[in-house]
Amino acid sequence: MTAPRAVVFDLGGTLVHWADWEDAAPAKWAAAYETLRDVTRDDELPDRDAFVAAMREAERAHWARVDREHWSGPPTGLVSDGFRRLGLAVADHLLIAAMDGYARAVAGWCAVYPDARDTLVMLRDRGYRLGLLSNTWWAAEWHNADLADHGLGALLDEVVYTSDLPRSKPHPSVFTEVAARLDVAPSACVMIGDRQIDDVSGAKAVGMRAVWRRNDSGFPGSAVVPDAVVDRVSELPPLLRSWGGG
Repeated sequence: MTAPRAVVFDLGGTLVHWADWEDAAPAKWAAAYETLRDVTRDDELPDRDAFVAAMREAERAHWARVDREHWSGPPTGLVSDGFRRLGLAVADHLLIAAMDGYARAVAGWCAVYPDARDTLVMLRDRGYRLGLLSNTWWAAEWHNADLADHGLGALLDEVVYTSDLPRSKPHPSVFTEVAARLDVAPSACVMIGDRQIDDVSGAKAVGMRAVWRRNDSGFPGSAVVPDAVVDRVSELPPLLRSWGGG
């Protein structure tokens, strides 16, 4: 096979960890609600609990559609759906305000895995092109700010968020997109992620090697077998070398 020339990383569960993500979801949407209260009259807003419940429903519906159709949509789409569930059609500035409040609530929430930075530095020093491919409904600016705060942004040559694309992993188009931006053929790319379907099967479908970052989060497996399994991203450099890279 072709020697690896590029490595594409998933974000959450691979480079960074989001603690208590589901349990804390109501608090994040409650923060978005408080931001809305600062920019509009209280009588224009629903009850806070109703708002939180509607946004959670919209969030679950979004990810169900991603799983079912490998679809993606703009960041405002999810928030708009939440308001529709409340029977409200709101102006764009309120959509932005809700998103801004949510973004403030999640800023700095993630923790970088201890070996992530050093591994990225080592791979760059060895001449690999490095990319990021993340399934997300968030605006790219949110993620980029977090990456910069954690010292990861400058270590990645290309970042691709599905909120900017019409499809999500494991659709083949998102993998060919990141390979094209890296200017490396898919056959010379290695994808690493924590989801066997989204990351492993999607990458292998376009000819990439795929590495599963083993986890105990219960993400479903697939019939596609990864080319390798690791417990930490720091296991990548010797693995890539064994495949003729670096």
